[in-house]
Amino acid sequence: MEAVVRTTLEVRWGECDPAGIVYHPAYIDWFSVARMRFLKANGVSYMEEFHDSGVVLVVLEATCRYTKTLRAEDEVTIAAQLVERSRTRLALTYDVFNAEAELCATGRTEHAFVDMQTNRAVNLGRKAPRLWELLLTLPMSENPA
Repeated sequence: MEAVVRTTLEVRWGECDPAGIVYHPAYIDWFSVARMRFLKANGVSYMEEFHDSGVVLVVLEATCRYTKTLRAEDEVTIAAQLVERSRTRLALTYDVFNAEAELCATGRTEHAFVDMQTNRAVNLGRKAPRLWELLLTLPMSENPA
């Protein structure tokens, strides 16, 4: 199990403004990619485990603090880690680094477990007990970096 999962990407031109600087919403997309990779690296396939159980992760909150500019063709690494877990929610944090390992952004997302049919938040322990037990095995970071 990996408490911190790193995902490396190359900044695409489509993620940038006309000056070639990464447009701020791209970071939120990168967080989504990093979140899926965090789950997969720890043995949880989002589509198989969540969707096939009739549950989706709905974003309740997403934040990002930008500290250093990234541009098209830069290599970025997003480090994702689980920082909160309950029967109704998950929260992850993200650190975005450039190729020189300089911190360029930090972020956090909080998610609710939602029933796909009713669009209502659920207690995962009741709705999908096997999935809840699987999520209990995920490594959680106590002191997010």
